[in-house]
Amino acid sequence: MKICMLASTHGPNDGRIFQKEAKSLAKEHEVTIIVPSDGSGSSIADAINIVTVKRPDSIALHPLTLLRLFRACLAQDADVYHCHEPDALLIGVVTKFLKGKRVVYDIHEHWPSEIPYDIGIRNGTLVQKALSAFISSVEIALARRAEITFAVSASVAARFREKGIDPAIISNYSIADLDIPYDPNRSGRKLMFMAGNLQSFHGVGECIQAVSRIRERYPDVSLTLVGNVRETLYECIHESDHNAFITTTGFLPYREMYERLNEGVAGLLVFQPTYYNISIGLPNKLFDYMLLGLPVIASDLPEIRNVVDKADCGILVDPASVGDIVNAISYLFDHPEEARRMGANGRKAVLERYNWSAMEADLLQTYRNLDDAHARPT
Repeated sequence: MKICMLASTHGPNDGRIFQKEAKSLAKEHEVTIIVPSDGSGSSIADAINIVTVKRPDSIALHPLTLLRLFRACLAQDADVYHCHEPDALLIGVVTKFLKGKRVVYDIHEHWPSEIPYDIGIRNGTLVQKALSAFISSVEIALARRAEITFAVSASVAARFREKGIDPAIISNYSIADLDIPYDPNRSGRKLMFMAGNLQSFHGVGECIQAVSRIRERYPDVSLTLVGNVRETLYECIHESDHNAFITTTGFLPYREMYERLNEGVAGLLVFQPTYYNISIGLPNKLFDYMLLGLPVIASDLPEIRNVVDKADCGILVDPASVGDIVNAISYLFDHPEEARRMGANGRKAVLERYNWSAMEADLLQTYRNLDDAHARPT
């Protein structure tokens, strides 16, 4: 089959879309990705066709991005349009009715809470509640037009299941067969903090305060921030003596990201539950830390707790409490053997359970079933 993966906000190198799903599907199908970027053009990477449309500088011009995506979508004579956001799904559904194609909806986030946050509407306001309700109803209506739905976790799928739609769970587990050296005897006091685009809700400020405080006891501790840093965080990162112990890497390609993380002794994942999507999230960063054998210091939130408790791979904290984060870091530094045991547990859990190969098998089988259903005479 010819599969067109369509995204309205994710970039061409997105971990779930390109590194995992597209590469897996390309083993059996012809795959094209259409996404917004800083410029327009086409290229081929790992046998996947990548088409980019220019993204305007202002978010207010997002409808122009959608128009460009729609035109690029119509130019692709795909059999299936695999959509990654509600507005991408709208394009896919319109294309379905215009060209008689099939649609797959891949639910990454709780979009009714994510979209208002992204456009700057304060959580809990009447405007936010009204917009969230509208987004939810439209998204559910569009999802009913899709032949298949996927969801990143059971928590994200729950809202759809309440409406009679049953998404298959394709979790953001790590790709476990990457040739990354594993060091079971980590030493030193280098903490790692990763996010694609570092924002305040990731808990960067709280982690910086915690590391600054713990330097009184461990002056050699350092913090490496892996990912792009939003301008709003520059002051927090570079104020007073923070430059003495903080390193920023900017965006790193997939393999380089793992190599850099591999230099650390523990991974920080202290997302602040400032809105609902964060509260129910299961970040792929958790599994990346675990794959490398890094013990984690993570927010005590339901999906994260479920993994960390089962794997016994780290310490759960109140993400708003700098003291909790300090105590967790101190515990790992004071008990290096315990830290290594937690790290080994996490790696074992990823290799045995939380790995992409299992998700790949489910993804490919679902597409085989879709192809078979289309091939059978009606």
